Amino acid sequence: MSQHRRQFRGGVEGSAIAAAAAVCSNDDETGAKIISKKIMNLLRELCEHIKGSGQDELRRIQYVAHAAQYISKSPNAFENLPVLSEQECLQKIMDTLNSKAHTQDAQKPGDLFYKVYKRLSDEQIDTRKRQNLLNFLLCIADGDSAPVLSSSRAPAGTCSVRGAVTEERPSTESLQKEFNTRYHSLSSCNVPGILVQTQLAKLALKSNGLNNNLILNANSNTSINTNNSQLSTFTTNGNMPPEINGKGPGGQIYSYDASQAGMGLSKQGVPNYMEVLKKQKDFEAEHDLAQNAVFAFIGIQGRYLKKDVISGRFKLNPLHQKALTASQSSMLLRLAELGYYYDRVVQFANTATGYNAMGCMGQSLISKLNDELTLFHGKVARLQDEMNQFRAVQMRDYISRDKTWLNRRRDDITLVRLMGWYGVHLKRMQWLSKIADACQMRKGGELASVVYDFLGHGGDEVDVVAVEVLAAICKPLVRMISNWMLEGNIDDTYGEFFVESLPEVGADRLWHDKFRLRHNMLPKFFSLDIADKILKTGKSINFLREICEMQELVKGREKLKEIMENNAADIFSYAQDTRWHAAMETCYQQTSKHVLDMMVGPHKLLDHLHGMRRYLLLGQGDFVGILIENMKEELEKKGSEIYSHDLSAMLDAALRCTNAQYDDPEVLNHLDIVVKTPYPGDCGWDVISLQYTVQGPLATMLEPTMSTYKILFKPLWRMKHMEFLLSMKIWKEQMGNAKALRSMKGEIAKASYGLHLFTSEIMHFVHQMQYYVLFEVIECNWVDLQKQMQKATALDDILDAHEKFLRTITVGCFIKTMTDMERNLEMVYGNIISLENWQSHFYEECFKELHAREVHAKRIADSERAGRFGVTAEQQMDRDQGYKNFQQKVNSACRNLETIASSYEKAVRGFLLALNSSNDPNLQLFGTRLDFNEYYKKRDTSLSVPLTFEHMRMSVASTTRGYKTLPPKSAQAQSETQSQSNKHLIVD
Repeated sequence: MSQHRRQFRGGVEGSAIAAAAAVCSNDDETGAKIISKKIMNLLRELCEHIKGSGQDELRRIQYVAHAAQYISKSPNAFENLPVLSEQECLQKIMDTLNSKAHTQDAQKPGDLFYKVYKRLSDEQIDTRKRQNLLNFLLCIADGDSAPVLSSSRAPAGTCSVRGAVTEERPSTESLQKEFNTRYHSLSSCNVPGILVQTQLAKLALKSNGLNNNLILNANSNTSINTNNSQLSTFTTNGNMPPEINGKGPGGQIYSYDASQAGMGLSKQGVPNYMEVLKKQKDFEAEHDLAQNAVFAFIGIQGRYLKKDVISGRFKLNPLHQKALTASQSSMLLRLAELGYYYDRVVQFANTATGYNAMGCMGQSLISKLNDELTLFHGKVARLQDEMNQFRAVQMRDYISRDKTWLNRRRDDITLVRLMGWYGVHLKRMQWLSKIADACQMRKGGELASVVYDFLGHGGDEVDVVAVEVLAAICKPLVRMISNWMLEGNIDDTYGEFFVESLPEVGADRLWHDKFRLRHNMLPKFFSLDIADKILKTGKSINFLREICEMQELVKGREKLKEIMENNAADIFSYAQDTRWHAAMETCYQQTSKHVLDMMVGPHKLLDHLHGMRRYLLLGQGDFVGILIENMKEELEKKGSEIYSHDLSAMLDAALRCTNAQYDDPEVLNHLDIVVKTPYPGDCGWDVISLQYTVQGPLATMLEPTMSTYKILFKPLWRMKHMEFLLSMKIWKEQMGNAKALRSMKGEIAKASYGLHLFTSEIMHFVHQMQYYVLFEVIECNWVDLQKQMQKATALDDILDAHEKFLRTITVGCFIKTMTDMERNLEMVYGNIISLENWQSHFYEECFKELHAREVHAKRIADSERAGRFGVTAEQQMDRDQGYKNFQQKVNSACRNLETIASSYEKAVRGFLLALNSSNDPNLQLFGTRLDFNEYYKKRDTSLSVPLTFEHMRMSVASTTRGYKTLPPKSAQAQSETQSQSNKHLIVD
């Protein structure tokens, strides 16, 4: 620190003491005088507190005088920033003064100095100038030397301007003797003049200007040809003549001119050899610094710059750091930053380090980094070439003795010129390093996404670098995309492509499951729509080649491939109107149209969809009715007693007897009837099902949806089952038995009335359900599907619309919806089956009683014809007992009917509550239609209260608690259990 203060003091000592004069330089004349006087008084007090009041007054006056003289010569001396801040200097001065104070002092000198400093700080002085002043006072307080500002002839051993102690100067006689010895030795050897100048300048430096007689002129363009003997005569004599001694009358120094006629020195000024040596030395030093900086650009250590082992950054060499100024050190470290980032890029570009990106796209990134390094090497090589050329020119000028070779500095490569050169390259190398660092251990679309994120930085330099790197990375990706879209092949050795093929999936699932998107490898500049088009295009190529066995796939394939691969940089463009996107869209449209024409034309996709709608979704009403009528006996059998070959003839008969006979035979050939594996308790209704079989390309397209058709067929078939029970069995039996049991009308009136009301209620529910599902859900959505199929431009448009149609009707058929809705609907169907069983047993008991009465009446009639007139008492008692038993059975049947009706009503109320709680407005309207006269709403308070969210939650919870005790049986098993109990009750 002391050394830095000495160096600093040489430049600002005088300026700091005379801060007052500098402060007033910009003010008016009167104010300047007043402020200057105040500040000078403060300066005197500050110096007294530092050096004591006993110091010579003349010295203090000289301080101010020298400072004013320095300011007049160097008005810009205050622009240099001080070494220490103002507060640091103040604290150090106070600590130094207090450390030198005596213990008996009442008040410490540091405190007295601080009081005067406070007064100084109140004056109107610029902050920077006050800092200069404090730094100078700190130099005085250190006490290293006397603060002499400037002296051309200071006594021996005193301090110079920079605070260094000069050596004792040798006497004139010794210098003259040494001069003669060196001069004669150089002259006798015929040494070039420049070396003579160097030796004489060193001797003159030793004399330090005390004996100017020793300075002679040795012209750089001529040799020394002076007579050695004559020169020796003059130089050995201490009292040389003025013309030989080189001093004129006024003490002016002259030099020797080789062109003069006589002996002696002409009146030509002596050249400043010290300045020449200083220029040469500064030139060599600056060239060495510039060479170190250029080496650092490519990561090479030099004399002044070494690499840190841990961080890898460049730092100053401690062995040579003292030879550099602060500005040189700062510029070297700033220039060395480029070398640090260069090393980072080299590390990422080297495959042996393990810090690289992976895969083909990673190799493209490494290749791009190597290209950037090669380009940078060329630019650094041009810098080095300029330096070498400049050195060669300087050598030629030196050999030809050109006096101006040291002054031609503007053509050299200096640190200042390098500071202007390295800025652009530093930013580029920094962003290359950041991009490469972010891409470590990444591959494929993930790698491209990381580089794409740098495009959103906002800087032009970053955008240029990121676009160039991303364009290089995307070249392998573009080749993979073109190969997939035009050939249908996936060339992905490293798993980088965002489309993958599943080898375990067969050809029958090629369209839906064979190929899929790998989302973690999907670049961010690809939307899901574009990725889906790329996936479908390659999928269509594979479908046409492997399933349809076609060879001509894409027209103009070579031209499209050329456009896509030659415009790789367009792949990440923000606007999707580039040539690459146009070629991709053309390829997608061609393949999609080709597949659509193939499926709609030869393979009749639309006809098959219409056939599944009519037969699997029971849209062909006459066919379904005839089929059920033909199979009604089989439907009543147990599931284990039914065989599919018996049902095939019934299916063919139903097709021939209805309008289905006019359909395309190819469509009818795909329709079949199957018998599923029966479970215990299953009947024909539970195991018989229609099936639509597809093969070839149709199977590839429609196979995933066939399971949905099977799921939809079950509730629709179940609904037809309920309709058949109500119309063909319950209602038909009631109408047919009404006349037969007219004689027993009085005994069964109550049960018959309840049965008729309950049947009407159930028929209303079933008819509304059937109308809603078949017409409002299936038929309306089918009309929308047909409109979309007519507008379709690609096969996927038809398949997507078809899948949407199936999803919509799945909800409308109460499949995969709310659990309460499905469970309540199944309970309603179970009660209908229970009603059918109850009615069968009820009429069976009624006909038994009717038959018993008829037998008894016939017996009486026969006895009358035989003349016995009546029956025996035992027979009459048996008949009376049978009548009483029948009355009990009727009463028990009425109670069982009420139980079934109560269970049915409870299930309907739960179903209505689930409909009203749904978010679908169609389901809510359907609930209103079922309870059109508010019959259930009046009997259940939960349906009459507005359905807020809290009420919906409580109502659903209370309804659910009522069904927790139900056993996990199928609906058929529940109905059989209920029918068995009814039978026992009636029999009892």
